[in-house]
Order: sequence, then structure tokens, then C-alpha cells
Amino acid sequence: MIRCCTCLVLGVVLPPILISAGSDIGTEVWREVATVTGLVLFTLSLAYCCCSMRRTCCEGIFNLPEPAPLVPPLSKSNQKVIAVKRVLLIYNPNAGKRQAESILNNVVLPGLQQRGIQCDVVPTERVGHAREIGMTRDLTGYDAAVSLGGDGTFHELVNGILSRKDGQRLAVSLIPLGSGNGLAATLRQNMQRRGEEVSVWSELDAVLQWSIERIAGGRLAAVDLLEVEVMNKRLAAVMQVYVGLLAELDLVAEPLRWMGPARFDVTSVWMILRKQAHLVDCKLTYADGTTSSSNMSCIGASIGLCQHFDDKLRAVPQAQLDDGLLEFSTISSDASVDQLMAGFLKLAHGAHTEDEVVWSSKQVTAVELRFERPGLFNVDGEILEHDGVLRLRVLPGMMNMLVGKEESESAAPAAESAQAAQWGADKQRWRMLGLYALGCMANQAMWIGFAPIEAEVIHTFDASSTWVNLLSLVFMIVYLPANFPASYAMDVLGCRHALIIGGSLQTLGAVLRCVKPVGPGSVNMVMAGQVLAAIGQPFFTDMPPKIAVDWFPPYQRVIADTIASLSMPIGAAIGFILPTGLGLQNMLYAHLCWSSAALFLIIVFFRSEPTRPPSPVSSHHAGKSFAKELKAALCNGRLWCLIASFACSLGSFNTMSTLAAQLVGPFGFDADAASAFGVATTLGGVIGAALMSVMVGLTGKHKPVLVTCCIACVVFSALATLTVVYLGNSRGFELLLVAFAGLGFSATPLMPISFEAAVAVGHPTGEGTLAGLCMSGGQVLGITQTLIIGELLQRKEATTAWILSGGLFLVALVAVLLFQPKQEAFNQQDECESSCDEPSSVA
Repeated sequence: MIRCCTCLVLGVVLPPILISAGSDIGTEVWREVATVTGLVLFTLSLAYCCCSMRRTCCEGIFNLPEPAPLVPPLSKSNQKVIAVKRVLLIYNPNAGKRQAESILNNVVLPGLQQRGIQCDVVPTERVGHAREIGMTRDLTGYDAAVSLGGDGTFHELVNGILSRKDGQRLAVSLIPLGSGNGLAATLRQNMQRRGEEVSVWSELDAVLQWSIERIAGGRLAAVDLLEVEVMNKRLAAVMQVYVGLLAELDLVAEPLRWMGPARFDVTSVWMILRKQAHLVDCKLTYADGTTSSSNMSCIGASIGLCQHFDDKLRAVPQAQLDDGLLEFSTISSDASVDQLMAGFLKLAHGAHTEDEVVWSSKQVTAVELRFERPGLFNVDGEILEHDGVLRLRVLPGMMNMLVGKEESESAAPAAESAQAAQWGADKQRWRMLGLYALGCMANQAMWIGFAPIEAEVIHTFDASSTWVNLLSLVFMIVYLPANFPASYAMDVLGCRHALIIGGSLQTLGAVLRCVKPVGPGSVNMVMAGQVLAAIGQPFFTDMPPKIAVDWFPPYQRVIADTIASLSMPIGAAIGFILPTGLGLQNMLYAHLCWSSAALFLIIVFFRSEPTRPPSPVSSHHAGKSFAKELKAALCNGRLWCLIASFACSLGSFNTMSTLAAQLVGPFGFDADAASAFGVATTLGGVIGAALMSVMVGLTGKHKPVLVTCCIACVVFSALATLTVVYLGNSRGFELLLVAFAGLGFSATPLMPISFEAAVAVGHPTGEGTLAGLCMSGGQVLGITQTLIIGELLQRKEATTAWILSGGLFLVALVAVLLFQPKQEAFNQQDECESSCDEPSSVA
């Protein structure tokens, strides 16, 4: 906590205060000193934060260890099959997103009826109602009892059946619609199928069909239960029992229920920072009958049967539901916050178990825990009290559960069946991303390089302001015809060939710009060089989602896409600084050296493909029909809403970047101020992209983050307009700096998140093609808006130009509000391909 507060003060609070104080003193020297000091403090605080949390950054974010070995959910293959003709279906209307009733009527009941299954439906009315139904309802004539809701509803149903006085037993099953859904995740094995853990709600259609098939198939598995004895009472757990941090998590997260499953991630981080230790006397009984006792200090512990805590956390990867063993796991209080945070980030694919300093896990048959004082514990999501003593033991084969064909056929003991994944992260992936970023930044620097020194360029080349604008605008104009050849090269030939083509065009353009010394006689050569570099631009700007899919595992694609996309504004920011520091002629030489070096490194070191696929469903488009996939994308209504939003936001952002010096000039700001605004935009963009990508990674939701970013864009563009119009350079420098930083913070994340959303709704269209469609819309609007605003500035209508420059952000907000993500993103290939079945000449 102290380190976090230190970083916050040094990096966030002090820099604006210093910059504001330097401006109030009034001298240019003090303003520069204050600005430099503020940037240095920001850089130092960022470095201090990264060093303090180095394991979190290295092991938890950038270089996650390999996933834990994949273990099937069942250890015994039971071929017993029953005919399911009539089921008791209990649903919780308030579970998860409160969509249970609609899903029941529109999907579940029709699906079961089509398979000849009669359903008697009973809604729950209060907490504990499912238990009452299972305990008192006459079960005669039913083949199975099914819960539709969260793990808590299923827990109540099972406990009710076990508490029946008449001893009636019934096979059970569940249709997961809660916030956690850990039991369903253990059965479904998303890591095996997709290479990542995903929420039920992100692939709802497939989960519902999988649940219906399990019920209709009638395959039975005798799975274990966990008996909990507390305060002279007994109850059964079907998943996990939690104490300490893991038990209190539900209670602390309850006020944040509006956040959905993300509330558990937020509260987990908060509780890790608190790091509250619990002293426990522990007695363990092992499978061979031996026992051991110890005193331990931990911040949390779990005793359970499932591999998953929820549908995105494979916390106990070695667990099996029917092996007669409990998994007793503890989180050490001796671990540092840095180690705990790294372990938390590795939970999703089970790699945290390798770090014994943080996590310890043992297989036992019984556990007795004695605490210093009475407290709380959690049973399958239900918060209960204990008197200081908890006794737990496994009940082998106590419950008959309906399972699917895949679960039944894959059943085998963990010692025999555990296997490393055949897919995984290539160790060279970050090098590939760095090589791409180097070339992309050079391209963006060439695009924006003339804008900050417009007056010098006009004087040196004896040219008009329109010609100077055209040097940047040509990148938008040429982008449109060059876009689809670039997308084709990316999706069909691969990243390496696309980068070599784009890098060669860019380097040749840089050579042409340096053939003659700058002056009126080199006007045509400079423009020709800009055109060639512009033709190479889409080979870089369309690539972020493609390189993320080809080289990175699913759990790192958002951050890879973000870093790749950030290379564009970072390159533009460097492009703002170079001309003011080096001058026009030296800037051209610097661009040539940069582009040549990037091309050389790409040719020598960039590989065609990773040594093994990054996921089980890696998208590889070699040999596929480019025309078919393009047509499928153009027929996709969801994609068009996303393209419209992206185009409007990118068009406004590109316009304000291209014409920054001209937009602020009429209000008393010089070229140095324009460069400072460019740097502020980039710094804000880096922070915003990092935070927003984390939010997408935690929630798995693109639309809420896109809406938030668009709203912020509208707010900050309005702040910038009001600042320049009413305050000007005399009092508005700091406020305008904040506005540009805010625009960068909110607009920069739109690119990677929109790319990822486009890949989700546009599958199986190639990633390069989808990025190209998004970028094309942005370039069209950018060209139009740049020309209009340039004309307004020449007519001395700067205020109108500012209003128009931010106006499209409002349109982008409306478009993203209309965007509807798919529930099922990666299982639409047949549908997409059937919609475009005409033969194609482009393949």
C-alpha cells in the first residue's frame, strides 16, 4: 500500500502541480524546467512501480508460465446410461444476469422437448428454496433433477435431496447461468478446447446446447461430495469450501454485483493488498490413513473437489470429481504482495501451482481446521458462520450426475492422463512484436513528421499550407486502395511477408525523400517518398490483431494487440519531437536510418510462424478464400456498427493529430506547445490502453469499455474546445495539456479493443481484413474532416474547426451503443461460410 501511494503521488499528483506552478511563475525557462521535472517524476514513478511489482509484470502479464498439465474432470469411465424422459427443473430467476426465465422459455424448454423430455418447472422464490424443493417434493416418476442457475442453486438442490427423510435419490444435473459456474467449467474443460478459460456468458449458446445434450444423453457418473461438519451440523458441498480471503471474497464483492464477475477480480486485488493473515491449527488425513498436524499462517485456503473456483479460474488443475480425494490448498501469508499478485494473474490457467512460496496444495481425504476465534467460511458461494472448528471429509461416489459423452470418454486417473498442452506461447513472440512495433513506429513518424514544423516546411519548400497538409493527408488517401492488397498479403501470405513488403515500400520512400537536399527543387521527390511510405502503411496498421492471433496464446492477445496498437501513437509522438529537435533535413535522414534498420531486422529475425500453435483454435488463413471472408464481413451487421464507431473516433483523433499545430496556433500556442500536446496525448494513450485492456481481460466484455472510452472522448474533446476558445494560451496551457492527455487516454484504447471486438464478431474473416475494414472507415472520415477543418482554418474560423474536430466522437458513441456483441463468437464458422458459398477467383 505504501508503494502504491508513493507511485501515485510521484507519478500522478506531483507532475500536474509542478507544470501548473511553472506556468504561474510566468517565465519560459521555468515552464520548461517544470515540464521536464514533471515528465521525469512520471517516468521514475513508473519505473519504481514496475520494479516493485516486477514478478507481477514479468510472470503475471508478459511471460506467463506454461499452463498446468491438462487433467480430465473424471477419473473413472462409467458406461451406465439411463433413459431421461421426465425431469424436475428448478430455476433461479435472479441468478447471474437475471436472464434465467427468458433463456428457460426460449432455449432450454424447446431444446429438451425436441429430445422427448418432459419438464416440470419450478422457480425459486428465496434463498434456500431449492433446498426445500429437493427435500419435500415427491420425486416419483422423475428421471433427473436439474438446476438452472448458479452453483449456489445446484448446491441447495443437492443438499435438499440428501436431506430427504424417505431416502429417495435422483440423478442431478445443472445448466450454468450464475456468476461463478465453476462446476460447469471443470466439466466443460475450456482450456482443453480453446486454450483459455472463458465465461459462460461469452459462449452462452454453446454452453446451453452442451447442457441440454448432457441431460438428454443420460450418462451417469458417481461423483464425490464434501461433507462439512460445523457447530454440530452437517451439510454437503459439491465444489469448494473456502476460508480466509477466499471465503470473504463473496461478502466483500456483494456491493459490486453490478460489475458482474469482474467484481471478484477487483475485490481480490484489494484483499491481496490488505494481506490479512489467519492462524490455523490443521490436521490432515491422507488416502493411506496417515495423519499430520501443523500450525500455519495463511491468508486463504480452500478444500474442494473441482478444478475451478469459477469459470475463469482453474485454481486446482489436478482435481478430479470422482477420485475420492479432496484438494487442500493454501495461500501463504509469507509471500509478498508482488508474489501474490503474480500468482493471482496465473490462476486462470493453473500456472500458479508451480510457485510453492505462494500456493501449496495437498490431496487428502479429511481435514480438521481450528481457528483462533469464530468467523466466516464459504460453502459453494454460501456464507456461513463457524465457532472456530471446521471438520471436512470426502464422501466418495455419493452423487449420481449426468455428464456428457466427452467427459465420459476422456475419464482416466490424473497420474495416467495428465498431459502438457500441445499448444502454447512461443518464447520469441515478444521479439516478433518488438520488430513489428519498430517498423510501425517509423511509418507513423514519417506520416506526422511535417505537421509540427509547418512554418519551416512552407518556407523551405516555398509551398502552401495545403501542400504541407497533403504530406500527411496522403497517408489517408493512399490507404484506401492499398488496404485490401495489404490485408490479402497478411491473411494469405502471413505476417513476415506482409512486413517485408510494407517495410520495403517505406524504406524506398525514405530514400526518395533524401535524394536531394531539402528545398524547392525536392518538392516532388518528397511527395513521391510520402506516397510510397503511405502505400506501406496498411501493412503495419492492419497487423495488430493478426500478429496477436498468430503469435500469442488467447490469454495474452488483448495485451499483445494493445502493445501493437500503441506503437502507432508512440511513433506519432516521436514524429512530433524529431523535427523540433533535429530540424527538417536531419529528420529525413533519421527516418531513413530508422526505416532501413527496421527492414533489415525484420528480414533477418522475423519468423514465418511460431514453433507450435499458440492455441487449439489458432486461426490460420493460408489457402482460404480471401473473397469469401471479405464478403462475409461485409454482410455482418454487427461489424458495421463497430466499423462506424471506430471510423468516427479514429477520424477525429487522426484529424486532431495531423492538424494539432494549426488548431492551437490561432489561440497563441507555438510549435513547442503543439509538441507537448502530442507527447501528453501519447502518455495518456499508453496509460489508457494499459488500463482498458486490463478491464477487457478481466471482464471479457468489449462493449462496456468501448462505450466508456467514447463518452470520455466526448468529454475531453469538449474540454479542449472550451479551453482554447475561452482561455487561450494565457491561462489554458495546463488545462489543454490535460484535455489532450485525456483524449489520448480515452481514444487510444479504442483501436486495440475495437480490433479484438471485430475479430470476435467477424470470425472466421481474417484478422488483417477486419482491421483493414475498420481502418478504412477511419481514413475516409479522417480525409474528409481534415480537408474541411483545413479549409476552416484558412478562413480564420478556428472555433468552428475545433467544434467540428470533436463532433464525430459523439457519432461514435451512438454507433457503439448500437453495437451488439455475439454471445457465441468462435462457433459460427459454418454459418459464415454458408453465407458466402460462391466460388472465388481470389484464394
